[in-house]
Amino acid sequence: MSKDTETAAPITEAERRKRLEAVNFARASVGLEGFKLSEADEQRAARFVVGEIDLSEFVNPER
Repeated sequence: MSKDTETAAPITEAERRKRLEAVNFARASVGLEGFKLSEADEQRAARFVVGEIDLSEFVNPER
């Protein structure tokens, strides 16, 4: 979903699981480097997992 789009197409349960696994992997990777996601990052990650935003909005929120 882009900022020009009012609603996103629903994602499948399989896609939601895939996104959750990717976010959990990223969270663990960041943690191994000694960092922690900010609250804003966690909120954006949750929105990505449920399909409210797409990957480009997740990784580049200022677009």
